This record gives sequence, C-alpha cells and structure tokens, in this order.
Amino acid sequence: KVLGHEHKDVATSLLNLGIVYWNLGNLTEARTKYDEALRIQIKVLGHDHTDVAASLDNIGLVYGNLGNLPEALAKHNEALRIRRSKLGDD
Repeated sequence: KVLGHEHKDVATSLLNLGIVYWNLGNLTEARTKYDEALRIQIKVLGHDHTDVAASLDNIGLVYGNLGNLPEALAKHNEALRIRRSKLGDD
C-alpha cells in the first residue's frame, strides 16, 4: 500500500491546487500540479483508471490554453481511450 507523499489523497490535493492556479491564470503552475497528481494516480490507481483520464483532460485543457494544441489533443485522446476501455462506447 502506498502512503505518505504518494497517497491518492495527496493527488486530490494537488489537483485542487491545480484548479486554484488555473483560476489565478497561472497555467504553468496548474500544469505542474496536474502532472504531479497524474504521476501519483498512475502509481496508485494504474494507468487505465478513470481518475487518470480526468487528470489527462485537465492537463489537455492547460496545454490547449497555452497554445500547444497537438499536446492537448494527445492528452484528450488518451483520456477518451481510457474512458472507452473502462466505460464502453455507449
């Protein structure tokens, strides 16, 4: 079991910080927090978890707003792949 700095609740706090930085207009710091959360989520939950998909979408939104549309598209497509694999196409 993973505890401490790599606990899923730490990932949730990092995601919340990312939202605050997003709302403050600090997209670079938002992406940093989202990336940290994603790393923990993948380690704790596995790459194909729907929470990972949500984090990938958040990162995709940041990339899109920073003007990096190819990276945004890649993150959103990966999130969609995960959701389809877990939830189906319907």
